[in-house]
Amino acid sequence: MLKMSGFDVLFAAAGNLYLLFALAGICTALWFGKTLIRKLVYAVLVLALFIAPIVPEIYRTTEYRSKLAEAQALFEERCKTAGEKIYKTVDGVEGVLLMKVRQYDAAQSNPMMAGAAAAHESYGDFYIRSFLLYERDAGNLATRSLIEDTTTSSRPGYRFVDVVDPVDQKRYRYTLAADTRVKREEAAGPIPRFGITFDDIIDPDERKYWIAGSTVKVVDLRTQETLAEFKRYVIEPGQGSQSGQRTPWLFAEGCNMKTSYGRDSPRLFVDQVLKPTKESSK
Repeated sequence: MLKMSGFDVLFAAAGNLYLLFALAGICTALWFGKTLIRKLVYAVLVLALFIAPIVPEIYRTTEYRSKLAEAQALFEERCKTAGEKIYKTVDGVEGVLLMKVRQYDAAQSNPMMAGAAAAHESYGDFYIRSFLLYERDAGNLATRSLIEDTTTSSRPGYRFVDVVDPVDQKRYRYTLAADTRVKREEAAGPIPRFGITFDDIIDPDERKYWIAGSTVKVVDLRTQETLAEFKRYVIEPGQGSQSGQRTPWLFAEGCNMKTSYGRDSPRLFVDQVLKPTKESSK
């Protein structure tokens, strides 16, 4: 269902006021006309005077509404395939391998932006750090968040996170220092058994309606088994509008899922599958 924004309400009110002025103008034309023909001519002229300036806007609005209705219908279809699938869980996981790290994409106004469905996610070192932070206790999964204060939560993140640097192809281990800053050093020993990766869904037929998707997968690297996957879709209701310096993909809305859209959604999904060890490690 399409939602009415504050701007929609404002435009509707302005439109009603404009109609009142037009009606007043027509009534005035009919009043001044001395004969029936003159009354009709004056009324038509006044009506044309009021309609002409708004014809382009009416066309643009009608076109936008039609496209948004088509987009919403397609989005609702895609949302039927979105959600979480957890096939197996593992307790007491100390560390994981991030097979990819989300990076910042400056093409926020490009409908084909690779990470469009993850525009609100943390990226770079902040993406890595999210897997190390503690989790705020909350009964509702939709309100779960990550925190730095270890004294207010008994739900720690992973003890370490390994990442292969794309430049030198070396594996580095990230840990959380006492001051909650991230420490990095070249990893020694075996690679973690469990890996986390993501893939962006870039379908031109979806992107022309400003619909984007992404998936997160948890993999057992020893057996190559997929333990869980999370598919998310988002839609940009402004259909790419940049009016008022608007950044389209930052206004995207996700399917109504527990961890559908948010800065830390990959971590909040993964820790339901690979459950961090409860022992203090920070």
